[in-house]
Amino acid sequence: MMMKTYYKSIFEHEHWANLKVLESMIAAPEIPQRVVEIFSHIIAAQRIWLDRINGNRVDLRVWEVFDTEIMLELLEINYADINKIIDNQDLEQLIVYQNSAGQHFTNTINQILSHLALHASYHRGQVILLLKGKIEVLPATDYIFYLR
Repeated sequence: MMMKTYYKSIFEHEHWANLKVLESMIAAPEIPQRVVEIFSHIIAAQRIWLDRINGNRVDLRVWEVFDTEIMLELLEINYADINKIIDNQDLEQLIVYQNSAGQHFTNTINQILSHLALHASYHRGQVILLLKGKIEVLPATDYIFYLR
């Protein structure tokens, strides 16, 4: 149960951090297209991995681009699905999947969740860097700031 509590905390932070970045994107008078592309990638990658875990058909491209108007809804859907997985599935369960290049791999849900959290953190950093100079105050999204 300890691992489930850990992932709950990690993904609460991730959701909080994603919302802070999205708020900054929306508040910016103009944002570079690359910001939209990278933040969309965070959302699309989440969805792809959640679909793989749940055994659903993967319909999105890894670099799918979404309108900023629907990003909040997509983040909320993904976060709800992440919580269902954490609550209801064995995190040591093996998931067999095919990547976007058609190669087959097997990983545990535990490994996939770790990848998702690290992946989003990496790309949020890129988005924040690209927002520098476009907004007055950059969002502080570090885990320790969330805990405070």
